[in-house]
Amino acid sequence: MISWSSWARISKNLTKELFLPLLLFVLIVLFWYFKGLGSGALNNLFALFLFLGAMLFYVKDRAQSLDFLIFLSIFLGFFNLYNLQFIFLIPGFLAEIFVFIFTFLLFVYLSYEKKYLKNSPLAALGLSVCLLEIFFVLSFWPTNPMSKSFVLTTIFFSFWHIIVLKEKIINYLAISGIALVLVLATTRWPLI
Repeated sequence: MISWSSWARISKNLTKELFLPLLLFVLIVLFWYFKGLGSGALNNLFALFLFLGAMLFYVKDRAQSLDFLIFLSIFLGFFNLYNLQFIFLIPGFLAEIFVFIFTFLLFVYLSYEKKYLKNSPLAALGLSVCLLEIFFVLSFWPTNPMSKSFVLTTIFFSFWHIIVLKEKIINYLAISGIALVLVLATTRWPLI
């Protein structure tokens, strides 16, 4: 019984420690699969560099790198979901279910790790519904998945800093607004 209890405690801590690295590994592999950067060797080096850099941040200072790694996960997750939706023609409602579950779990994980547990399930629910609606609207934009993913990541970033951390609204709205304007200005819009 004692060994079972200690094994459960070790596996719980191991699961908590490995959740983000495993998620990032899967997302980077999918990113590598969908994003053509030229030659195969360049794709492999870029994906390896991205994963090793993320893991170096994670191992060096887990608490400080958590925000960056969660935002990287959010970006890569949205990028992969858009590609899965349009390349493999998965139904829109299935992609939206994935978006809801993905954002809800990452928001709760970030809240738990940063010790902002007060009302975090309710805030996670609100953020997930908000991002789900924006994901749906952006699905109709004739732009590339990378631009759409950056827009959604910026909204997640703003929501986290304004609603959860209760930082100055003007600062983060200005940063988010500038980032969104830059993305929209540099995005290739097809002529219809």
